[in-house]
Amino acid sequence: MIVRPPSVPARRTVSSEPAAARPNTAAPARPQPKDTFTGAPTAAQRTAKVAAAPAGDHGKLMSEYLTGARPPPADFEKVMGYKPYAIQTKHGQRMQDPFGDASAPGKIGPDKEFDPAAKTHDYGYDILRYYAKKGTPLAPEARKAADAQFRKDLFDYANDQKGFGDRWKFRTWAQIYATAVELNSRVQNYGPP
Repeated sequence: MIVRPPSVPARRTVSSEPAAARPNTAAPARPQPKDTFTGAPTAAQRTAKVAAAPAGDHGKLMSEYLTGARPPPADFEKVMGYKPYAIQTKHGQRMQDPFGDASAPGKIGPDKEFDPAAKTHDYGYDILRYYAKKGTPLAPEARKAADAQFRKDLFDYANDQKGFGDRWKFRTWAQIYATAVELNSRVQNYGPP
């Protein structure tokens, strides 16, 4: 049995006449449906807009987070694993990391007395980590503001003490704690810890 391929249409001959003079034998082009997604932002772009660090002064932004003037980002609890809470101090409201603490080596110094200031500072550092995880880290001014608030809270506690001896003792420890934190921030180029 001989199998023959089906007949193949003959090749079109190439004409020497100009294309404008030849009759149009090509099938008309079908209209293409418009791609409704062209120009629309991708999911990553939409997420980036939501998660992006707000433009402007990141030092002021950090201060607003630490004092509760600005609520935590909407998905902060989901991303960081906890919900910060507010406390009222003699010097204003402060937001707290419930799992934070004064992490002095060997627990030297007044770590219990400085615990509220440390919990606020830890929350500030978690704000830095949050924005870094989102891919839009805050500017160095944010970490400097968190460290400055920590220093202020430590010295506020020290200056609130009744006796001269207690004030002197807590001011000394406040200087040690604040300086250690600030030096560490400098070593880390004021980026997320």
